[in-house]
Amino acid sequence: MEFNAEFFQGGMASLMQHSLVQRLVLALVVLGLAKLLLILLKHIIAKAEIRGMDASARPLIYSLFAYAIYVIALLLVLHIIGVNTAGLVALVGAASLAVGLALKDALANIAAGLLLMFHRPFKAGDYIECGQVKGRIKGIGLFNTTLVSLDGLYVSAPNTILWGNPIVNFSKNATRRLEISVGISYGDSTDKAMAILRELVENEPRFLKEPAPQFFVAALADSSVNVSFRAWVRNSDYFDLLWMSTDEIKRRFDEAGITIPFPQRTVHLHQ
Repeated sequence: MEFNAEFFQGGMASLMQHSLVQRLVLALVVLGLAKLLLILLKHIIAKAEIRGMDASARPLIYSLFAYAIYVIALLLVLHIIGVNTAGLVALVGAASLAVGLALKDALANIAAGLLLMFHRPFKAGDYIECGQVKGRIKGIGLFNTTLVSLDGLYVSAPNTILWGNPIVNFSKNATRRLEISVGISYGDSTDKAMAILRELVENEPRFLKEPAPQFFVAALADSSVNVSFRAWVRNSDYFDLLWMSTDEIKRRFDEAGITIPFPQRTVHLHQ
């Protein structure tokens, strides 16, 4: 009987040890599958980008699905090793209200990120201004949106800032209006000045013919008559035409003898 009892106890211990090894192996398999799903997720998102998905949405989509995979894998591993996951889920549910109140700003950023992703007021590479936030969009994350300023600085803004304030997107429309106003002396001819502006615009093919350019006297200022033109251009040509036109106007006005006045002050000394 003693021999049989010892054999039975040894067999049960061996079985329990074998069962524990099996559970550990199964837990490792679950973790491996989670890792494989993360790699597959990256591959799916990359393919979606090729088919037209905005690259700025990649960080948010990956974070949402990755965290879901992490949570599910953790619950499965805990269940495999013998932890009462039902009680754990109930505990998490009971604490969700307190966690939600404590992390309301973080949850608001997640919701704002989802709204930005679905409404798409901008895409990757667009230059935007939203209050003090300015730069080219890199991506929408789970809690913040990343941008790069014109001078190459990294900018990170909470999603709620971008969702809750007006956004000016300088890149979204294919065309935009270019306006240049130049002050000339009161003694110079406005007709002559506007003829120069008209010739400049008409001879430059990058200025669009429709809508038609406008040429006008903008203001009779204190020390100058301001002549202006408005012309529509492709968004990609805007800054090149702005810089070129400014330089060309100065050169042509000099050649025509048109004076561009600058502020002057006369001081009278009385002894």
